[in-house]
Amino acid sequence: MPPDVEAAIADYPDAVRDRILELRRLVWEVAAADPAIEPVLETLKWGQPSYLPARPRIGTTVRIDRIGRGTDVALFTHCQTSLVDEFRAAHGDLLAHDGTRAIVVPAGGPIPRDELREHIRSALLYHRR
Repeated sequence: MPPDVEAAIADYPDAVRDRILELRRLVWEVAAADPAIEPVLETLKWGQPSYLPARPRIGTTVRIDRIGRGTDVALFTHCQTSLVDEFRAAHGDLLAHDGTRAIVVPAGGPIPRDELREHIRSALLYHRR
């Protein structure tokens, strides 16, 4: 993990940090499972842990951060993509969303891992459609 990303994640409260690290692991699992995605860059964008394919024109950035000052965490994607709308169309109200920019993941309890993997994969391959 790059030192600046590690420092940013370390600043979150425990419950938020744990959820961010869980979602980070999902990003790496998705990237490792699909050679079209790898390698993935891990960086900070707007102070948020961010993940994007190293090669240009593959996908869009996935950012992970909490919502406001609360404990819920979100997977943010570019608001001008159709990614959040597609998630909502496929999975209904499984998870909350923040307009067209984020899927909101509650800080506690189990998460729908398969559905989130699908969303992450769609983002990281967005320009390959």
